[in-house]
Amino acid sequence: MSTRFRGLVAAPFTPFHADRSLNLDVIPAYARFLRDNGVGAAFVCGTTGEGLSLTLEERLRIAERWVGCADDRLRVIVHVGHTCLADARTLTAHAAKIGASAVSALTPCFFKPRNNAEVVNWCEAVASAAPMLPFYYYNIPSMTGIDYPVVDFLAQAQSRIPSLAGVKYTHENLPDYKACVAFAQGRYDILFGRDELLLEGTDAGALGAVGSTYNYAAPLYLRLLAAHAAGRATEARTLQDTAIKMIAICNAIGVTHLAASKALMAMLGIDCGPVRLPLAQPEATQLATLRTRLNEIGFFDFAGRTNP
Repeated sequence: MSTRFRGLVAAPFTPFHADRSLNLDVIPAYARFLRDNGVGAAFVCGTTGEGLSLTLEERLRIAERWVGCADDRLRVIVHVGHTCLADARTLTAHAAKIGASAVSALTPCFFKPRNNAEVVNWCEAVASAAPMLPFYYYNIPSMTGIDYPVVDFLAQAQSRIPSLAGVKYTHENLPDYKACVAFAQGRYDILFGRDELLLEGTDAGALGAVGSTYNYAAPLYLRLLAAHAAGRATEARTLQDTAIKMIAICNAIGVTHLAASKALMAMLGIDCGPVRLPLAQPEATQLATLRTRLNEIGFFDFAGRTNP
């Protein structure tokens, strides 16, 4: 089975009303915003989308709305990871039914797999709910606590999961990442998941990347990738350093990066509302600080724009 995602894949925030109920009406404009700013796919209901803070029914509704906004310029990957296998399989089968381009699943993060053999067992059980739909293993040790060599996962999974298309690799282990890219003569699509290391990931062989900051700063990263492809190393490094400053600003206002990033979407005309507990929503003074510091690095000159 072959599916490839190239360029930038945004991990959208899940839009909420002020009372933190779903606000699905934002999604069509959100999808257009991503498409207009050069993003080629959306990875929905993942970490950035607060997927594990959503009910099963909410995740089904979000996936339906995003897939309903998809086209050949904006494909949709649905995250189906869960702590409950039956629910993960329900999400997977539903994604196939509605026409998603692919699914991806992280491992359970309470009762954890003890080794890669158990990771493969889990992924096989999830993926088999839609055996013709491309499946991506979601490797994110910072959230799951699972940090086994992914190249070993591929070696064990290749004969067990016929729909295995690749990995969403959200980790800093560049040697393992490179080994995954090279595995089986490049058979698998290894999507890079650390925005602040996109340049290094590209040097390690990444052709596609999934990230939260591609929601609002895709034009910056597209310039970075173009400079890198043209051999303009100094320009590419300067642009990566700007991205690192942007990420540091979002990390420094007193809430999580996710909460700060979600809030700044409203500054660009896509109001995704608050985050859900236990995440804390930034206060007005923190938002003012965020805007001021982003202005200082020229953020609103390179951020994504909403077309009228």
